[in-house]
Amino acid sequence: MIARFGRRVAALGPARLALLVIGLIVLLMALWPQLFTPYLPTTIDADAILQPPSFAHPLGTDEAGADVWARIVYATRLELVVAVGSLVIALVIGIPTGLLAGYGGRLVDGALSGVSSATLAFPLILFAILMVASFGTTAVTLVGIIGFLFFPRIFLLVRAQTLALRQREFVLAAHVTGISPARNLARHILPNAAGPLLTLIPQLMAEAILIEAGLSYLGLGVQLPAATWGTILQSSKNYYVTAPSYAIAAGLAITLASALLMFAGELVAESSNPMRRRRRS
Repeated sequence: MIARFGRRVAALGPARLALLVIGLIVLLMALWPQLFTPYLPTTIDADAILQPPSFAHPLGTDEAGADVWARIVYATRLELVVAVGSLVIALVIGIPTGLLAGYGGRLVDGALSGVSSATLAFPLILFAILMVASFGTTAVTLVGIIGFLFFPRIFLLVRAQTLALRQREFVLAAHVTGISPARNLARHILPNAAGPLLTLIPQLMAEAILIEAGLSYLGLGVQLPAATWGTILQSSKNYYVTAPSYAIAAGLAITLASALLMFAGELVAESSNPMRRRRRS
């Protein structure tokens, strides 16, 4: 059993294995942040305001004397909630509507595609600003808004895959045998559309982190005492000169997380496309 597990791990390759390890570390950081820092993010220390990085504070301290690394670690949980929560909402809306549009005929397709096109017509950030201004700046609001912004991307991908797959021989054969449309969609079309969908998922999570950071930088993110990497970046903007490590730390967390997620999407695309694998080798 150990040898089989070792072979499976070796088959992942160094890039996928590194991403898996990083993903596990981030998950642990979100669930048990106290394992990664002895400090609390809300600690106030008037004698340690805006200190540079040191052995005691690896990323320095903020304007209240709190440890910046502790704030970033504890904010990982809410960052993960925003990224995963918005993705779940987009999938819950986009997958059924995409399947229905691709399999349900012109009338249904036209109506659902019209809603999707209307949503995509608005710039993402502008639409998010309007929604946040209307519904507030809680984490639940951010998750709902970003999820709604993402659903057209899921919808269009699933719709395109459904339109292509519904003419394939195995789908037509299943239809001839009398299988119901719902069962045909669940057993034949959706599993075969999963490859492109899995490629899009990490990229949407990266975009969710960037959109949240942009909104937070404009003062439209979650409010204290809750914090995300975006709100940490927003609070550091007045100290670029006096404490550059403060802003750099939050910016690096956002950039690295987004880059790793985009890279994960590329690896998934490579794994699901034999032509790309052959080209890389």
